[in-house]
Amino acid sequence: MNSAVSIDDLSVVARQCIAVTCLQRFCQRYQIKHPALTQFIDHVWKVGQANGDSFVAWDEGFSTLPITGLGDEWPEAVRAAIPADICDTLVELVEQVLETSASTWYGGDLPATKRHLEIVLNICKQHGVAQPDFRQYTQAQAQLRGGWGPVLTDEETNAWRRLA
Repeated sequence: MNSAVSIDDLSVVARQCIAVTCLQRFCQRYQIKHPALTQFIDHVWKVGQANGDSFVAWDEGFSTLPITGLGDEWPEAVRAAIPADICDTLVELVEQVLETSASTWYGGDLPATKRHLEIVLNICKQHGVAQPDFRQYTQAQAQLRGGWGPVLTDEETNAWRRLA
């Protein structure tokens, strides 16, 4: 499916959006629904339009979420809503999804974004979750903004979100 496009061809934004798409598909696969997960997913999706000052505000927005993806303990009510046999896997998946871009937030560790996305894809593969088609996330000039690619328009963001 992805033979013509590799992770190396994708911007950081595309990698992050693929990762969050995988998280959504994982939750769909296991019928996991919780407002805290929805808040996290919705916030991560905003990465494609974060730029300059809005990026700092976006980053700081994680501190207001019940689930941050930053290794914090999840609220007990959220953990209780997740099947016990996959809870730890979901926690790991959320952390890897965030790290897909976080590894470059205030630096330029592009290889780390690839490693984290590969972990996300592997977790999904182990759980029978379909991998997104990378071709649908390609951007002209993916190298812009230090590899982050161009800022997504509302239309592009909505189109990518529908791929989940």
